[in-house]
Formats: sequence, C-alpha cells, structure tokens
Amino acid sequence: MRQILIMIWIMISFGGLSQNKNDSNEIKVKKVVTQFFEALNKQDTTLYKNIVLLDGQIWSINNTMKSSNISMRFFRDDILTFNPAEIWEEIPLSFDIKIHNGIAMAWVPYQFRVNGKFTHCGIDIFTLTETKMGWKIINTAYTKYLEGCDQLK
Repeated sequence: MRQILIMIWIMISFGGLSQNKNDSNEIKVKKVVTQFFEALNKQDTTLYKNIVLLDGQIWSINNTMKSSNISMRFFRDDILTFNPAEIWEEIPLSFDIKIHNGIAMAWVPYQFRVNGKFTHCGIDIFTLTETKMGWKIINTAYTKYLEGCDQLK
C-alpha cells in the first residue's frame, strides 16, 4: 500500500512540475490580455502603457462596410482616441493562447459596445513577448463585423 501511495505521489509531483511553467505563463499572458480589455473599458492610460510596448502596432480589418478597410496605428497613438465621454465595453468571449520560448499569441473573439449599444464584434489577435518586466503586448490585429457574432464564440 505504501509503495502505491509513493508512486501516486511521484506521478502527481512530476506531472505538476512538467506543466507548471506553461500553465503559469498562460495565466500571465491571459492576465495581460484581460488587462488590455480593462484598460480600454476604463480608458486607463496608465494601465495601457504598462502592458503594451508603445511602438507596437495595431492593425484593424474593418468588415462593416461593403469592402474591407485595413488600417494601422501605433499603441502610442491609440491612447489619444480614449474618450471619457463614452463608455466602452470590449467583452472577450473566449481565449486561445499559444506560447513558445518567450513569445505568445492570444486569439480572442470579442463583442464591442459603446454606451451600452452593440457596435461590432470580431477577433482580436495579440502578440506578446516576455520581457524583464513581464509579458508585454507588442502587436495586435483585429477584425470588425456587424453580423455573425454568435459564431465567434
């Protein structure tokens, strides 16, 4: 009986160790992505600056018109669009996170509301890198749709 308990303890111990670093990084990456949504929703420029590299790029693929419109801006310029007169709600629907050797990607379907009114939905794709100060978002791209939102979950 004692040998069985020791074997079970060894399997649990080593099983936990082999997944710990990846699980830990996934939690950290998800936290940064969640903080991104929090920064947008609260229009918190201080939090925003702490989780992104300001020279990083934001790519937008707007599919709300007859033809797609692709645009790019930098995180440092995005802060200028914060508008305290509006209540923004970007709501993540799920998270799919991939990590390898200091780089991570998060695929996050979302819905967006302004002052409680639905404006669009889409997919956010975040690229992150691990720095001395923790995980930082270095790039993001997102799509915008008016229809098909129930299929994004």
